[in-house]
Amino acid sequence: MILITLEPDPNIEPGHQWLALPYSIEGMELANVLAPMDDQLITSTDRGSEILIRHTHAVDQRIVELIDALAHVRFSAPGLVQMRMEEPVR
Repeated sequence: MILITLEPDPNIEPGHQWLALPYSIEGMELANVLAPMDDQLITSTDRGSEILIRHTHAVDQRIVELIDALAHVRFSAPGLVQMRMEEPVR
């Protein structure tokens, strides 16, 4: 499970925040989906364990499209896709 956290930043328009993803294979893949080929959206961090993406309108739109696509697959073929909605185990 990829944990996405939000970090406020008043200099980012329109979202005023960063999406912080874990620095992992899954986090890098999600960053590539949300901000493909866009170095202006992704920044490195000195914390070393996170990928920061500016929460812009374009990124927000990609999040909505991804959720819509996954929901469509889940409900179109419930026997094919085995996605359970549950709280993450900590």
